[in-house]
Amino acid sequence: MDVFARCLSRGDTVFVTIEGDSGKRYTARFDGVSSVESHLPIDMMLYALGEADADAESLRRYEFINWYGDEPEKEASKSYLRIIANRLTITDSG
Repeated sequence: MDVFARCLSRGDTVFVTIEGDSGKRYTARFDGVSSVESHLPIDMMLYALGEADADAESLRRYEFINWYGDEPEKEASKSYLRIIANRLTITDSG
């Protein structure tokens, strides 16, 4: 799966567009966003989307895990996207 750089922010909401191998697109909506950290997430090859506890009780840490994370010699391995928010919803975008 590829993560597109379509990270749109509206107030405390962030939308991320994801395209699967089949070409189908999904939208990940993060509500109650307190922070976003990223480095070149454009066309990042996605291995997984991880979720973990954050420091605040109502927040969760979401990390788009890079396919090339274990290949540090590749430029693509430097891409990442991390979002701290209180809710994630994924919908089919067609």
